[in-house]
Amino acid sequence: MKTYTKLFIPFIYVGVISFMVMITMIVVNGVSSYLKDKVEYKYTLDGVFEDDIVPVIKTESDYIVRPYIDSNVKVGKYFYDYESSNDRQEDSLILYENIYMQNTGVDYISSEEFDVVAVLDGEVIGIEDSDIYGKILTIKHNDNLITTYSNISNILVSVENSISQGEIIATSCKSAISNNDAMLHFEVIHKGDYIDPENLYTLSVSDIQ
Repeated sequence: MKTYTKLFIPFIYVGVISFMVMITMIVVNGVSSYLKDKVEYKYTLDGVFEDDIVPVIKTESDYIVRPYIDSNVKVGKYFYDYESSNDRQEDSLILYENIYMQNTGVDYISSEEFDVVAVLDGEVIGIEDSDIYGKILTIKHNDNLITTYSNISNILVSVENSISQGEIIATSCKSAISNNDAMLHFEVIHKGDYIDPENLYTLSVSDIQ
């Protein structure tokens, strides 16, 4: 009996050890497979997203900037708004050759000529002459948004040029309309309609799509 017991015990030890080795290999293989196949995740305050997804961040260039940099520039004539007060509407009329016209943009003036800059990225689609405003430069920013810069000189760009936001495109001119102050007549056309530029400078492009 003792002889059988001595022979049996080693088999038990071998069996237990073999079982433990097998279990260990299964666990290791499972963990390796999981690490190989799993998707990498990043955790944020807003939840979880995959590594290859880049969050959309609103950059400064998304916002519409003013068409000038000089801090001495001010509004000479406002956009004519049918819903504004009578006084504001009166101040938004332009007198040219004894004819009053409603202002479809904003006239920015200064005692000295100032640089004119693009309010957003875009493409120059036109440079033409006007009896009232002299040179007019038109930039298309997207299918819905166009801006025009009038009463300018020293134009630095050409038609079909790509323009960056804040890029200097021209210089303002003296104008009889603004009592010989240097003036930029600036217009914004959204989906074919003229809108007040002064309402746009705190907005992003996506806000006015």
